[in-house]
Amino acid sequence: MLQDTLTGIVVAPWSPLYNESRVDYNTRFPPFTPAYIVYCQKSMDVIRAIRWAISHRVRFRIRSGGHSYEAYSLLNGGIVIDVSAINHVDYAPDTGIAKIGAGAKLIDIYQSLWDLGRVTIPGGSCATVGIAGLTLGGGFGLVSRKFGLTCDSVVGLSMVDARGQLVEASSSQNPDLFWASRGGGGNNFGVVTEFRFKTHPVSDVTIFFLQWTWDRLWDVVPGFQQWADPFTLDDRIVAILTLPAAVTGHVSITGEFLGDPQALLPLLAPLFKIAGMTEKVIRPMSYIDAVKHFAGIATEPHRWIAHGVPHHDTFKNTSAYTFEIFPDPAIRVIENALTHVPGPSALVQLDTYGGAIARVPEDATAFPHRKARSCLQFQTYWTKPEDTDAHIRWVEKFRRSMLPYTSGAYVNYCDSRIERWPRDYYDGNLKRLLAVKRRWDPKNAFQFPQGLSQLVRAPGFCRSKINPGYDSNS
Repeated sequence: MLQDTLTGIVVAPWSPLYNESRVDYNTRFPPFTPAYIVYCQKSMDVIRAIRWAISHRVRFRIRSGGHSYEAYSLLNGGIVIDVSAINHVDYAPDTGIAKIGAGAKLIDIYQSLWDLGRVTIPGGSCATVGIAGLTLGGGFGLVSRKFGLTCDSVVGLSMVDARGQLVEASSSQNPDLFWASRGGGGNNFGVVTEFRFKTHPVSDVTIFFLQWTWDRLWDVVPGFQQWADPFTLDDRIVAILTLPAAVTGHVSITGEFLGDPQALLPLLAPLFKIAGMTEKVIRPMSYIDAVKHFAGIATEPHRWIAHGVPHHDTFKNTSAYTFEIFPDPAIRVIENALTHVPGPSALVQLDTYGGAIARVPEDATAFPHRKARSCLQFQTYWTKPEDTDAHIRWVEKFRRSMLPYTSGAYVNYCDSRIERWPRDYYDGNLKRLLAVKRRWDPKNAFQFPQGLSQLVRAPGFCRSKINPGYDSNS
């Protein structure tokens, strides 16, 4: 029996936890019907789950925080191997190294590292994102221009491979797997159970919020892009330009500075000169309080939130990178898209790159978009099911309209409608990633719709069904 051969917490369709365990973070997707969900509590649980799935030729997916934009961490008919219970955070002050379980949520990591040593790692802003998916795809956050991407702070990791064996990866152990696991995306090579991160000291920071009337868009967009030059902007600043639907009546720039207000104000001076500003907030606080503000779990989340729209769980997001300042036709596309929206919770967001991100060579890790000026996030949120198609069409039309002015896409903002996703996600690192995939997963066990499994000529090992009555199509 499956329940007898797996360890951890095995959730079946008749289990009390089943209904809540089969729902994706993005409620755009209806509940999935996995045959079983295995909550692993230690590495041995993962080892047994992988070995069972391989020996029985059963399709499986891996889940950490469960924030896949396209629900790639769930499936119908197979098993979900969930590592969210492997969530320890251990910090060694003498070395500055943090050992973090693959299922740890970002807010718990930030709080623990703050409490243990006033240190951090450069992760994302959404509180409940799991560290594994974020890191394996690269990982961008509000201190990344100073400390790099999340994956840049990884010094080692433990992974259960396709043989069901626990292996170590670092610059000296299995360096090809270590390289691929820093930007090559999750679910491709194995199941990470623990990361080792170098940490970075933090103390007080300054957060800022600048707002203009929407009719100043033509001043704010070029002004922001000129100011946010990836090679000249002070590394201590990460800023986000948020351009919402025209009906909101405003555009804004939000950001964080690793320093005090007196040092920040001269750096923001060019933005203060943009006409039409209606609000300016400069606020010093501790690093951990800033984390909570940007995660939307402190006061005024609508003002500071850095990962979308508060209290909306139904969404369609996609991404692209810009390497040049937008010419007028690009701004016209943005203006037109935001004027004709399917609902008020539609926006595009520009996250500033450069700094420490750009100083890492494009082929030093699997993450290829090092030289980008910024990452664009096209986002829309809604509540009524009947509005779904209109919102998805809007995002896709907007993304395609910007293709002459952008390139690439971020694998952590996966989008099933990107046709040339291998090139867009991995660019010049794709060939090397495929070689790592063939070596570490020769039977192509780790599979999902936009996985490297789609590109290698290895036989799928999975049979169609695990139990009668469960469709294995995902």
